[in-house]
Amino acid sequence: MAHRSYRLLMRALTLPVLSWLWLRGHKDAGYRERLGERLGFIDPTPASAGGLWIHAASVGEVQAARPLIAALRTEWPDHTITVSTQSPNGARTLRAHWGDAIQHVYAPIDTPGAAGRFLDRLQPSMLVLIEREIWPEWLCQCRQRLIPVALVNARLSADSAASYERWRALMRPVWAQLAVVAAADAPSEERYATLGVPRKHLLHTGNLKFDQRDTQEDAHSLPWLERRAVVVAGSTHEGEESALIASWHELARQIPGALLILVPRHPERFDAVAQELEEGGLSYVRRSRGETPIDSTSVLLADTMGELTLWYLHASVCFIGGSLVPIGGHNALEAMTCAKPVLFGPHTHHFQELYQDVEASGAGERIDSARLLMHTAAQWMRDKTLLQRKGQQARDFVLRQQGSSQRTLETLRQVWAPMHPPLLSPVSAQEAGAQTLWHDPQRITVCDAALFEAPSTNGSTLATGSGRGQAHRISLDLGEGVLRHYRRGGLMARLSPDRYLGRQARDSRAMAEFTLLRRMHAWGLPVPAPVAARQRRAGWGYTADIVVAMIPQTRNVAQCLSDAPLPDAAWRALGTAIRRLHDRQVFHADLNCHNLLINATGEAWIVDFDKCALRAGEAWKAQNLDRLLRSLRKEKERRNPFHWDESGWGALLLAYSGSGSAPAPRD
Repeated sequence: MAHRSYRLLMRALTLPVLSWLWLRGHKDAGYRERLGERLGFIDPTPASAGGLWIHAASVGEVQAARPLIAALRTEWPDHTITVSTQSPNGARTLRAHWGDAIQHVYAPIDTPGAAGRFLDRLQPSMLVLIEREIWPEWLCQCRQRLIPVALVNARLSADSAASYERWRALMRPVWAQLAVVAAADAPSEERYATLGVPRKHLLHTGNLKFDQRDTQEDAHSLPWLERRAVVVAGSTHEGEESALIASWHELARQIPGALLILVPRHPERFDAVAQELEEGGLSYVRRSRGETPIDSTSVLLADTMGELTLWYLHASVCFIGGSLVPIGGHNALEAMTCAKPVLFGPHTHHFQELYQDVEASGAGERIDSARLLMHTAAQWMRDKTLLQRKGQQARDFVLRQQGSSQRTLETLRQVWAPMHPPLLSPVSAQEAGAQTLWHDPQRITVCDAALFEAPSTNGSTLATGSGRGQAHRISLDLGEGVLRHYRRGGLMARLSPDRYLGRQARDSRAMAEFTLLRRMHAWGLPVPAPVAARQRRAGWGYTADIVVAMIPQTRNVAQCLSDAPLPDAAWRALGTAIRRLHDRQVFHADLNCHNLLINATGEAWIVDFDKCALRAGEAWKAQNLDRLLRSLRKEKERRNPFHWDESGWGALLLAYSGSGSAPAPRD
């Protein structure tokens, strides 16, 4: 009932949220970009299917995720990583760090339609949430699609924990669902445990921002800053800039030639801050215009995105914004990683434990006004020894607590196992008239319509499971492949033998099977590797073809039993192969003796995954085995000879149950 009520509320809020985004676009045009993605209408690259979805809401979360993304890129290819944000500032920060190497999308509104569409199009193997971005409908949709969810760099204040507790009925399934919660600090770990996250899923991995790497090579790229005393005010909010501008004259009198670098948090306020500088009578330049300070310049307005670390590297003293006004403060670690001492205001409740530790370490100091900030900064800058010592204390504070990204990576590795990410090979997509072609460039160098034309020689024909069409052996750059054309069965085959409804390539049968095979291959399951897929649009529908790698020296079970009985070892291999599929919740829509293969060494393989998918639950597994048993009994009636008896079935079930409980098939 609680979740149904939440769904109704979120659906009712959809139009107001979209209207709010449109209105925000008056100040920041980024809020009007790709509004359809907010409703789940994303168009991800085919190569990202089966990969990671990382959600980092805005600038702070993207910055926190940087060390983890860098660590993940050592194991996951770039084309498998997708990062979503809710703010355009977050998107700009992501782009500033990685350009187009990492796919970006805007996160969906938390409704069933938007979240479901998003997941069906992206098809991630895992969702990684940064800090505290917990949306009930997202997680509900992930549960239905068997997508594990991890919460990393997880922070939870006492106020936020109390708020979640008030929504206990809505949030209870969420806490039990989280595959892992990697807490940034010990108090957060305890609060999540109190809310209901199982202890075995909780770890204290530390704050990811301790692992941020400064770029010392940039420190000498701005010679006009090298000999000046610099105060950087990072991530400032409305009310803070005006207070800093009004107080700057006091520091300028004590430290001649000092420069204030103002870095407002939100781009839509850049012009307003420039107007405040005009009214304050300070000489200033704007970074966005390519202007550089001269000796008489008092303020550099850093009205660009993604350069905060650069300014911190050139700072003498750093002020962390959002703390002089009741915002709650921002993270001081980016500045401290650059070996800079920090000043901050009284409002730091978003990072209370962190700032307490910073004060205790001597690397930072709390001030209650802009005037005191200037006085303290001037005192530090006059005493070079003191300033250097505090900078070293800041650096040592960070170094003592590094390692979170590697601890988090190890934790996530256990969640995505047995996935082998490098096997999620790249996918090339191309349009050729009314055709959409996908292929794996590591297996074939050229993919065109000729690849999908059946060879003219009868010797190329292979047996198929359905009997509705033929599969053909074809030559590939590396070895051989199997070309299969999708055909209908039953009554529909008389009306439309090989045409299906739909227009979107990603939803076609060929691309759906290609995507599923790609993921199963990365899991190490006994299935053929996908090579290429084609959707060919025609009128109201489409036809489809797929090419997979040939599994050498294999015959299907029906062929084998036509010649001789299968040994118990072969039946056990088949039972183990089916169990491995079922353990990964792979539902085979047509599990029969034609789609099970045995090779020359007795290994078992499973093929033909048309209309197959990942499916929750357990009851369908017994039904899968029932279907296989019926196909064996049916072939026994149709073929003579056919060397099948029920004793082989017992060996198959015994091996199947070795990886778990075997569902008893019905007679």
